[in-house]
Amino acid sequence: MPTATDTPAAPAEAPKGPVIELIPLGQNLGRVVLTIANQGSLARFQQELGTLGQQLGRIQQFQQRIQTALTTVERDALVKVAEAEVKDFNEKDGVFVKVWGFTITALANRQTTFVNTALRLFAIVNEEEAAKARSDKGFKEEQLVIRGDRRLLQTAEIRGLDLVVQFDQFAKVLQARRDAFLQLTELLKRSTNEEEKARIKTQLDQTAELLEKGNKEMAESVGYSITHNYEIEVLESKFVILLNQEEVNQVQNLFANAQQQAAAQVAPVSIEAPKAEKRIVEKKN
Repeated sequence: MPTATDTPAAPAEAPKGPVIELIPLGQNLGRVVLTIANQGSLARFQQELGTLGQQLGRIQQFQQRIQTALTTVERDALVKVAEAEVKDFNEKDGVFVKVWGFTITALANRQTTFVNTALRLFAIVNEEEAAKARSDKGFKEEQLVIRGDRRLLQTAEIRGLDLVVQFDQFAKVLQARRDAFLQLTELLKRSTNEEEKARIKTQLDQTAELLEKGNKEMAESVGYSITHNYEIEVLESKFVILLNQEEVNQVQNLFANAQQQAAAQVAPVSIEAPKAEKRIVEKKN
């Protein structure tokens, strides 16, 4: 048994190579290509991504048309236009690589998406609600934002993929319950059959109870309520490429091999497990 005077074993050598960040997306896996934590940068990236993506699509169409051209004249004309398009694309793509760290051609025929990992919630409030918020002891002036004729009251920041996903899902559930409540209310008004009315009334009461319960939970956690309209500001977003089946299989094999290697090793000393970091949804008063 190791004692306090034993020389500790040398730490295992850190794995070499780039760290690859993967995100579970339902039944798929996504590889993070870029993380952006600035709204201006995100807007610029999305615009350049769309513009160059469309241009690459045009180049691919030109290539297909060149292959199916019926005459030499038609083919030569298409080649000339395609060459100019390719030259322009390569210049813009070169700048894109310097700014964002990867080429648009890496996305050809790949599924991509944005995954938000940090959000800021603003409730659209009226003048009376804004004045009430200002009178609160913990109010900070930066929580109230004026945009045009709208007053936006910051209610919370939600950070972390899991919490953002939970918020999105629960917000959709609340909206569905609200829609069901409105539909049942309208059905009850139009119904003339007493038995049908009783059945609709039962469903309406159940839906109203669920709606009230869910709305109360969301209001207490992040200040979100279906009684208000909201604006959501993206604080951090990850641009990801969805893995194909071959890539998923490779990841699963690497994970399985890592588990086998870990199981084969015997830890020399029993140590206390690190405590998990507490994840918090920050609510603004």
